[in-house]
Amino acid sequence: MTTTLSTKQLDAIQNIIFEKLVEHSKGIKIIVPCQLYLIERFVAQCRLLEKIRYCDYELAYILYTLSKRYLKHFEGKIKAASDEVYSAVMSVLEDRSQQVELIQKGLHVESSDDLFDRFKALKESTSTSTKGSSTNGYQEQVSPAELQQLLKSSKVLLIDYRPRKDYVHNHIKHPNVVNIEPSLVENLPAEATSQDLEAKLKHTMSHQQFKMFEERQKFDFVVMYDFKFGVLGNNRFMEILKDIEQPLANPFKRLIDLLTVKNPLISSQLKLRPIYLSGGVKNWFEIFGSDALEDSRNSSSAAEMNGLVYPKSFDDYLSSARRASPSESKEAEIKSRPRANVENTLPKSSFMGVQPYNPSSSSTVTLTPKPTQPISSKPQQKHLSNLLDDFTTGLVNLGNSCYMNCMIQCLAATPQLTSFFFPSITTNGSYKQHININNKLGTQGILTTAFVELLLNMLNNNGKVFSPSKFKKIAGECSPGKQFASCSQQDCTEFVTFLLDGLHEDLNQRPVLDPQEKKRISELTPEQEKNRELIPVRLASTIEWERYLKLNFSIIVDNFQGQYLSQLRCLECGTTSTTYNAFSILSLPIPEKLNHASKVTLQDCLEEFTKIELLDEGNKWHCSSCKKFTRSTKKIAITRLPQVLLVNFKRFKVNPSGQIRKLETFVTYPVTETLDLTQYWTKPGTTMNDSGPPKMTLEEETTILESFPVRNQEPPFKYKIFGVANHFGTLSTGHYTAYVYKGGQKRWCYFDDSKVTTNVAPSQVMNKNAFCVFFQRV
Repeated sequence: MTTTLSTKQLDAIQNIIFEKLVEHSKGIKIIVPCQLYLIERFVAQCRLLEKIRYCDYELAYILYTLSKRYLKHFEGKIKAASDEVYSAVMSVLEDRSQQVELIQKGLHVESSDDLFDRFKALKESTSTSTKGSSTNGYQEQVSPAELQQLLKSSKVLLIDYRPRKDYVHNHIKHPNVVNIEPSLVENLPAEATSQDLEAKLKHTMSHQQFKMFEERQKFDFVVMYDFKFGVLGNNRFMEILKDIEQPLANPFKRLIDLLTVKNPLISSQLKLRPIYLSGGVKNWFEIFGSDALEDSRNSSSAAEMNGLVYPKSFDDYLSSARRASPSESKEAEIKSRPRANVENTLPKSSFMGVQPYNPSSSSTVTLTPKPTQPISSKPQQKHLSNLLDDFTTGLVNLGNSCYMNCMIQCLAATPQLTSFFFPSITTNGSYKQHININNKLGTQGILTTAFVELLLNMLNNNGKVFSPSKFKKIAGECSPGKQFASCSQQDCTEFVTFLLDGLHEDLNQRPVLDPQEKKRISELTPEQEKNRELIPVRLASTIEWERYLKLNFSIIVDNFQGQYLSQLRCLECGTTSTTYNAFSILSLPIPEKLNHASKVTLQDCLEEFTKIELLDEGNKWHCSSCKKFTRSTKKIAITRLPQVLLVNFKRFKVNPSGQIRKLETFVTYPVTETLDLTQYWTKPGTTMNDSGPPKMTLEEETTILESFPVRNQEPPFKYKIFGVANHFGTLSTGHYTAYVYKGGQKRWCYFDDSKVTTNVAPSQVMNKNAFCVFFQRV
């Protein structure tokens, strides 16, 4: 039980803190910052009172009394050091007298001893009272013991505010917990709202988690936590001392603002301002132990579902590679009747029923788009393959839509897409027969059809200008949270990610509809995960890719997606945990140490991406073997390389103060030569576990690998550049253009929305504004 504190009790706490502050304040270099810290924290509580009619009254009272007492005690020293500081603090204390009265009044309102009842009374007060009324229930942070009470007596939504990897390995055991990665919030533009946040989370959260977050207003409380922010133990007032000794910005501030002051919808307003768990998951673990934590990796089941048994061990996994079951064969037969010759093109070996996609063998249907501009018959007067290679059509800027135009120009020059959508001018377009209208994650072909229609209009307006207004409208309607529906500036890589994801889901041939079956495919059992750590990387990567294809198989996956592994290693016991992740864009960091140099190479960025990172202090990993948070390392390695490689240079970075700055570093990349990435691809015989002798010989690994489809994973991996998206200016006021390589006599072309320049010198293509580079494997 948590009780409200009387003024006498608060004064006693304040006396303890004051004595420690005086003992800590050895010189003026400590006294002035300490005084400013106290007054700033007090003002923050006053502003809360003004905005939402309540604040943490107990904390506000202690901060106010400490500010006055500390100022009086060190009055002479503060005046001598800075009369301006002294006057400013005095002015604040005098100007906030009205809020002080409300704070003192709030401390004397009767309420229950139970924390939940105090919050309940607060909700009733704020919803029915007039401005200026108050109650003493709210506190901006809760101790583990207080949170445990709330979890038992009320409806609580927990937000685990850490990287996904940390959340998967350990989080508070509770049915209503969602994971939001800090980097996702930090990378949102300054003007972003809660709707923008929802649009991002829809792509990163499971359906169940997203549904909970979407209905967050139905919860009595929203409680956030990270690794260890806040004071340890159960005395939340001691955080004042901790912050003065080692000031830390509240990591939840941006997220709380998005859920409160930057939430434009009344329907999703929270019942109470979010609070945070003091000391984070580390404090929770130290008080309640490992039984109060949950490991998501252990939640997968190996039971049977619809006659399909998922393997329990690595040996079972290998032996389960088989041809389609009779029921799957029947389903494939029904789906393939319009294209009967597909069956003869399948490889002899398939994994757990995954059928490779083969666009060249499909018959087609008529493509009849309804363009916003007349379609001429010119494509039929010229061989289509030549036109697909060299058409140059400018795109009208529809109001900051340059982020969209530059990516469309690059994708329109990608032969894997154009040859799929337009296999021959004398045959009918085949893409419609691959649209999966039953996939709830897709748009039932709306986005894909609009994209094909746009490409067709660009083909028929070769050498002219076309307005992509219809496509932008449809893309805007289909984008999460209608992100691309407005005329505001957007990130071009976010747009191309959305478009590729949308095309993939529309054309996805292997979705499993049953949620439990999806879960068993996508999640590993503890035994599977343990075995995966022991086998060679190339084999583990192949197995994980075939697992991935059970839920994701389309022309986009086959051509645009690669894979990388991320391994955590405990530095105390050597335990490792490795995950394999698919990517459509390889986002590379720009080495900080070279920011002031004249140029950085693409290889420098790759080395930075794949270097070993030390996880210490607030980034420690909870080792499953040590049963505690330990110093660890993180290693990333590329395990699969795509046919079409998109490389994004991460030019925007969030400062410790929360401001977004752009890295203007000149990154060089090959334009006239090929890019060889063979050294970054993990070859057979590679292991990540160096403890003990290899568990499998190279011959054994090779033999097993031969039972799987190769799927283009044979070295060398050499690439030729064919597109560069450039960014000028800042994140919110910038401009995008593109260099795209065309056939015929046009060669390199420069697309600046509706303006097109042909025969650009290759030396111009390599430029300091490069933001996203497109490579084609050769």
